Amino acid sequence: MEGVIALAGLESVGKSALFRHLTGNQAGLETNVKGSTVVFTRGRLKRYGGVQVVDTPGIRYEDDSKTTQMTMDEAGDLREIILVVKAPHLKDELLLLDEQLDLRGKQVTVVATHKDKYNPDDQEKSFIKELLNVPVVWCNSRSMSQDEQEELWKAIQFSSSWDLNHHLLTFLPTAQKEKQKHRLEQLLSKRLIGPLLALSMVIGMFALPVFIAYLFSSYFQPISENWLVDPLTNSLMNVPRFFQELLIGDYGALTLGWYSFLWAFPVVILIGLSVSITEETGVQEHITHALTPWLIKIGLTGRDLTPVLTGFGCNVVAVMQSRSCSSCTRGACISMISFGSACSYQIGASLSLFGSAGVPMLFLPYIFMLLIVGAVHTRMWERKSIPHSAVSSLPYLQPITWQGTIFRLKGILKQFIVQAMPIFIIICLAASTLDYLNLMNGLAALIAPLLTGFSLPPDVAPGIIFSIFRKDGLMVLNEGQGSLLHTLEIWQVFITVYLASTLSACLVTLFSIYKEMGGGHALRLMGRQMMTSLMSTWLLAIILFTLFN
Repeated sequence: MEGVIALAGLESVGKSALFRHLTGNQAGLETNVKGSTVVFTRGRLKRYGGVQVVDTPGIRYEDDSKTTQMTMDEAGDLREIILVVKAPHLKDELLLLDEQLDLRGKQVTVVATHKDKYNPDDQEKSFIKELLNVPVVWCNSRSMSQDEQEELWKAIQFSSSWDLNHHLLTFLPTAQKEKQKHRLEQLLSKRLIGPLLALSMVIGMFALPVFIAYLFSSYFQPISENWLVDPLTNSLMNVPRFFQELLIGDYGALTLGWYSFLWAFPVVILIGLSVSITEETGVQEHITHALTPWLIKIGLTGRDLTPVLTGFGCNVVAVMQSRSCSSCTRGACISMISFGSACSYQIGASLSLFGSAGVPMLFLPYIFMLLIVGAVHTRMWERKSIPHSAVSSLPYLQPITWQGTIFRLKGILKQFIVQAMPIFIIICLAASTLDYLNLMNGLAALIAPLLTGFSLPPDVAPGIIFSIFRKDGLMVLNEGQGSLLHTLEIWQVFITVYLASTLSACLVTLFSIYKEMGGGHALRLMGRQMMTSLMSTWLLAIILFTLFN
């Protein structure tokens, strides 16, 4: 047995859970970044190492998102496909898949998940198998028994050609009536209570992890300075000056790089755990669906909110995840990510600065301001975004399975360590070289006159400049145990962090936008964001200066 097998199905049917069982919980070559996959995840079948299995993005009916097109293209190129459907909706979902995918002549196995919600009797199973004339397996993909796994392996081995006339699918048993909805699902579906409850749950998803991360990082920073940073700095004092700048300078890979990791990694792992739990239980999709009526007012849908939330972990992953958005709203979604989603580096850096300035609670109004101005910015510049509130395929609410949660968390950490951190170190080295050549001071001098319009001293210019390279470039303002910050008024600290955060997306995010949407889109987005940032910062400076003076 050899070749490639694709898992194909609608969203939230259990493809990713099935992938874990088939591959033995391998992380794959790509990682999932939400309940419905937005990039291909590839792994080897644990029983047949020569066979590659591909977890494809969930298909949405009559949808123009990039993920749906990706799945259709992938399915069109492969001979063998595992169709994954929900057992209670087997007929409806097979009709949609047969219409969307070119299945005729392909080797097909059908897996009906959520057997715990509906498990047909033997007579009905026999009828379905005879009608489809391909192997059909009923299982619970989240927790497959050994017998179910054995049955699945046999079905894959004996997959059959899909030669069924589309009309014959209408003779399948009709969709089964759902059991009474979970109480939380009922509340989230209510017109007024639903959005309010969903909003409070979103706040909780991020507020508690960020608070715990702040306590952890603030506790370990002085310890790490005494046991790691200071000894390393002292040991490298005699190396040539250029290498000192690269390793232990203001932008050094060992100094700034370590502080960034210390403040960003706890945020990544704790927010990643929170997001993984909401994905694994199915809560996240219900939250985003409940908020759709509000989000439509700014040109987004609940589906677009998922990438925005992912941006609080990593903007790069969020931009990739925006592939699941409709082409009508994808530009608005990326605009909101760029302006309003504070990535883990940005959260860690801003927490560090507010903490060093003695006002850690400023983080709350700071995040609130990012979201509010980001929403206004998105609506103002993305007027052509016309969202439609199509009902998505919502998952069933289910208990946590720690195996699945850890699998998802491993994917998030892999993205951070393998992709984000190396890029950041490269940028640190580039910025150190610019600083060594005295070009960073030159760049800072260029924007110093602009800062006087916001009542900010020229000394904060390097932090604002470096934040364009990477959002935790703000950390350079924390040198000398925050001596510069202590010379600023509280409102000036707030304005500095806000301006540095919003003036532009970091270079890594802009490069991701360039790869996904093209250079023209990236340049337009950067120009619009700078205009919104400068105008909103100027208004904030006037208001805060008036209040505090």
